[in-house]
Amino acid sequence: MDNTDYQILKDKILLQPTIYREVDKNEIVAVDETHYRVGNAVVEFSPEMAEDMDRFVGLKTGQSKLAQDSYGDSGVANLRNFFSQARHKRNEKIVLVADAETKSVTSVHQTPKHLIPPASFFSFAEMFMDKNRYEPDAVDFGNGAEISIRMHSLDPQIMSFAKGDDFIADGVWLSWTPVEIAMGNYYERLVCRNGMTQVTQNRQMHLDSLEDEQKMRLLLGDSNGFLRQNLAVMLKNAQTAIATQASVRELGLGARILQQAGVEPETVSKLIPYKENVERYEQAGCPTNAEGLAMAVSNMTVWDEFNVLTAFASHNKVWHNHDIRRTMLMSRSVDFLNRKRDFRRHFNVYENAL
Repeated sequence: MDNTDYQILKDKILLQPTIYREVDKNEIVAVDETHYRVGNAVVEFSPEMAEDMDRFVGLKTGQSKLAQDSYGDSGVANLRNFFSQARHKRNEKIVLVADAETKSVTSVHQTPKHLIPPASFFSFAEMFMDKNRYEPDAVDFGNGAEISIRMHSLDPQIMSFAKGDDFIADGVWLSWTPVEIAMGNYYERLVCRNGMTQVTQNRQMHLDSLEDEQKMRLLLGDSNGFLRQNLAVMLKNAQTAIATQASVRELGLGARILQQAGVEPETVSKLIPYKENVERYEQAGCPTNAEGLAMAVSNMTVWDEFNVLTAFASHNKVWHNHDIRRTMLMSRSVDFLNRKRDFRRHFNVYENAL
């Protein structure tokens, strides 16, 4: 992406309507399980966003479902509205983000002191690039209120995870929602001889106001400091992942990450054989509860599973190239790589089969 392409895409994004609205929490009134009245309009909330609203008003997981199952739409609406009124604070605001096509609410944010306009985000990104010698690689956008910019260094640092597995270590990404700017580093793995690359992103910090001078100085002035620190962690975890078989529970975690990104169940099963592994242990008479699956060795290494997740995020043909879900799936994949591993290997049905 050259500067002309960047400016064209930036202008296109800024001309699009931003589908978000800041409202007083007291204006949001539950109607049924997935609909709320916001002012004079009845708006559909996705099930996940309805759960987020429950958390905002103090409802615990499962309480709304119990009310819905026991008393129907009026029961769950009354419960939500009771909790909302009981916990309401004066002038408490919430930001609702809607899908431009379906008009359903896709994300809910508690409002910080100041909303961040998208034009301010682009200005901040350009200041960062000028200050730290970076250029834009890609600009992704989704739902009218999510933007991500990936950028590369003009002085790239190339390192190696393992023999033949080189990567560019000092990429940076910035993302925007109306309530925050997030920042992280990414590693561009040079994984294919035909020149195809694979980008893995890792969130490091966020900024909820452009008036936070301390964080502004940090973000604009010392990108290399946190890049070096997190590169060491990434290398250590990558080396561990290469040498470690994934537990069946870890396969389940990877499958869940794909499902939560909206990947079809059939595709998930093809990418990560979680159910197949569970069935093999069931047939062998081994325990398949959460503890048992954490001790059950699968037929994939952690590194294999990580590669499956990141490859789908980078190269799948289902999502368009600028779909924000690619960025979100990459971030979740890195979280998976960096989590504490299930090292215990008490039983392994593949031991004699391999």
